[in-house]
Amino acid sequence: MKYKVTLLSYLLVGMGIFGTSCKKELEDKFQKPNALTDASIETLFTGTLQTWGLYQPVYGDEYHNLRNMNRLLGLGYYNGETDGKNTAPDGSITMYNDWSGGTLRNTLYNRVYVDSYKNIPVINLKLGNLSGEERDNYSVYVNCINITRAFMFQRVTDVYNSIPYTEAGGAYDGKFWPKYDTQKEIYYDMLAQLKTIAGKLHGYTLNQSQAHKNFPVYDILNDGSVAKWEKFCNSLRLRMAMRLSVVDPAKAQEVIGELLSTNAPMVTDAADLVGMATKEKSRIFEVYWYRSFNERVIDQVAPYFLVNDVFGYTNGPSTPANQVDPRLYVLFQPNKDGKYIGEKPWGPEQTAHIDALWPVGNPDRQKAKTWDYDDNTNPFFSMYNKMTFYNFDRKFPVFTPSETHLLLAEAALRFPGVAGGINPVQEYKTAIAQSIDWMYSVNNSNQYSVSSTPSIPLNVVPGSQYPKPAQAVIDAFLTTKSAYFTGLTKDGKIKEIFYQKFAHLNILGQYEIWAEARRLRKEYGNLLPNSTKMKWIERFMYPENEPSVNPEKFDAVKAQNDYFTPVWWTGR
Repeated sequence: MKYKVTLLSYLLVGMGIFGTSCKKELEDKFQKPNALTDASIETLFTGTLQTWGLYQPVYGDEYHNLRNMNRLLGLGYYNGETDGKNTAPDGSITMYNDWSGGTLRNTLYNRVYVDSYKNIPVINLKLGNLSGEERDNYSVYVNCINITRAFMFQRVTDVYNSIPYTEAGGAYDGKFWPKYDTQKEIYYDMLAQLKTIAGKLHGYTLNQSQAHKNFPVYDILNDGSVAKWEKFCNSLRLRMAMRLSVVDPAKAQEVIGELLSTNAPMVTDAADLVGMATKEKSRIFEVYWYRSFNERVIDQVAPYFLVNDVFGYTNGPSTPANQVDPRLYVLFQPNKDGKYIGEKPWGPEQTAHIDALWPVGNPDRQKAKTWDYDDNTNPFFSMYNKMTFYNFDRKFPVFTPSETHLLLAEAALRFPGVAGGINPVQEYKTAIAQSIDWMYSVNNSNQYSVSSTPSIPLNVVPGSQYPKPAQAVIDAFLTTKSAYFTGLTKDGKIKEIFYQKFAHLNILGQYEIWAEARRLRKEYGNLLPNSTKMKWIERFMYPENEPSVNPEKFDAVKAQNDYFTPVWWTGR
């Protein structure tokens, strides 16, 4: 029985991972060996889309992301005056040696190979057993699930570099111990597959077959919109192409040229936003990412870099309105005194910043120096805005139009030969305008409170639900911002585009920010506002049991099994 269960783990997972956390699930399925293949394509499709950690984070994963990725990237630092963070040696604070390390190292890998991916080979297998009109009708499920496949594998290879890809799930073909494909091979294959899928989805219309009638019901990501899946597919192609801009600019140009020359539809308008809402409101603070936000509130202090440098709040309330990014008031909430004050990274600069804000003689100085205040109920610094992040009806953003426009802006700057028809200033301006509209929509539509069901934890700081400024005010800001961008050098523009991604994606897009920071590091060094006290990492190590379960194939990648070897697309 032990041999059969072990074999089954490869059959279901197609991978060299078989942790104790999934052992019971696999054994249960072994008692019902047809549990997966007996399910309908529709059920398998939805089952994949809703797996934890794929299209919206869950509690445990996001808890450790907030605790560690925020600090690695400079997205938020708590007061380091009392626990030695500000006086620690440079590079001495790591995100992989404490109790979070194992979770970060294992979770993303296992979420994909054990949870998200297991249905996909079965869906493709079941389609292969169909014929004629039935096969044609179900092909839309397979094309869309293979977009999801590319989405998940891009994230995994971005984090781990070489991974099982072509032989993942290959146990159905007798490939129980998959090889590790290189990141270049994976990117090239994903781009080729997505191009093919986009072609199949273009102009595709649903008919009156039962498979097509079911599609809007079972498509919990894009509500049965084939056009939206096509746009998602093409925006993923653009993202992947730009990821290769440093290491393989020829390939990047090839893909971008294909997208633009065919006028490929992408996620460019507000209605195109790809995201997933939390349906189980009763479990909001049990298993979903909102619980992580509640428990890791200390890691949600507004970074000075965003408040002052990116959003232009350089002189506080006296800063001219056309210089202040309106997102300041909805991405962050005011502190206890109604002010917008960001915190600097750990180190001497944070100590000096606190001393300057609360000088000798200020009655709050002692509390500020000893962190004798509650970040929830009496925050001395601005925090990420509860009315924005605790809108329980919001969709967790998977791909937003602002990201597409920022990618297009950089493509126009880097590759004018194929993207010369794109105006980078206009793309930059549109990205910010859409980001403003989206954040205000989420913030202003929030009808939840501390007494609603579900409820916002503890309290809401006055001024957190901030009225959207008049369009004339927003337009004046966009004009000022566009003029600033126009005056930058090419390199300055590329860096500014990164800063706008940092602001737009923020604590909901840590992995994409990390990837972009690593991509640009060869050309521009460190662009992140992170603390020198933090030890920088380039990737995650493979899960602990990977070398012992798939030892022969693992030999090919063991030399890169550390936190400091850059992944291929960095060009370093």
